[in-house]
Amino acid sequence: MTTALPDLWLDWCSVVGKPTELVDDATLALFSRQVGASRAVLASLRRMISQEPTVAPAWPRCHKDNPESLRRLVKRATVLIQDPATQWVFRLRLRRMLFAAVMIAPPGHGGLGLDRAGALGLRPNEMQRLRPRIGVAPDAQSCPACAAWSWLDVIGTNNGWSHESVRALGRRRDQKDDEHRHLLPDASPDWLLCVGMLPAIDRWGYIDPYSSMHPSSLSAVIRAMDALLEGPVPVPAPVSDPEPRPAARAISPQEEERILARADELTARVAKILREYG
Repeated sequence: MTTALPDLWLDWCSVVGKPTELVDDATLALFSRQVGASRAVLASLRRMISQEPTVAPAWPRCHKDNPESLRRLVKRATVLIQDPATQWVFRLRLRRMLFAAVMIAPPGHGGLGLDRAGALGLRPNEMQRLRPRIGVAPDAQSCPACAAWSWLDVIGTNNGWSHESVRALGRRRDQKDDEHRHLLPDASPDWLLCVGMLPAIDRWGYIDPYSSMHPSSLSAVIRAMDALLEGPVPVPAPVSDPEPRPAARAISPQEEERILARADELTARVAKILREYG
């Protein structure tokens, strides 16, 4: 579909269990009776009846034609995850964002191509069935399968251990940049006992073990994905013992200050979106 779906329709579909991307006359009549939708909303939905459903309808539209977009998103978010200055709750939300990205990205990008309802309604047994379809990348820092592994570790820990264990996991960065985590056994197989794959996270880092996040929160997470893809490339944190590297272009202190200010602005913007919508 080329038209954005109204939020009221997305919320209603989530509640009644209807596919968000398949609009027919009978479903539209039921929707109208139950929520009393405005004429504008109904008109926009009627325009979609004759349209064919698209692949990965929830993925940011301007990045659908770029098969590298998912791997680029994973790599950019990983820079923030690996930054020692990243607050631990924000790190958890970044990992959840990457998992959501893997769920909704087109299969040709390495994702599963689910719509919003499919991602929010995904259950562990179905996730286990779909997991082999997740794409991999030569670089572990941009590997969708590794990003999915890390989030399953988080929700598995939340399901089987204490909040302190989740906090410790949130403070932990990936140990080896070149090691593919998805090749390892699941660190927390209790994710198979979870109710949903995309739970809400509150401001204190508590993860809801009983339900998925609200559809509007997922929409906000998708906006955060788009912001990270469209914004400047995050600057990796300096390492204590850097590897020798070829000489780079000299950057003046003023230019460096502008670059870092833009990167901080992007990080704050993504953090605000994820914090506001849980």
